[in-house]
Amino acid sequence: MKNILVLTKRERRVVIAIVLALLAGRIAKYEWAAHSQPLRLNPRETAAAPPATPGRDESQSADETQ
Repeated sequence: MKNILVLTKRERRVVIAIVLALLAGRIAKYEWAAHSQPLRLNPRETAAAPPATPGRDESQSADETQ
């Protein structure tokens, strides 16, 4: 039986190609997930803003304050 650590030059290249392909796939998957989420420009500003009341327009709330 051949020792697993003793590989020919061609076999080593095949192993390196497989490892690189797997690594590229993982990096691509990570980058796709990271860039598919929308970026928040100013997280402090969005967290401090009060939540919008559902079903009300800005024009309706401006009319009520006058």
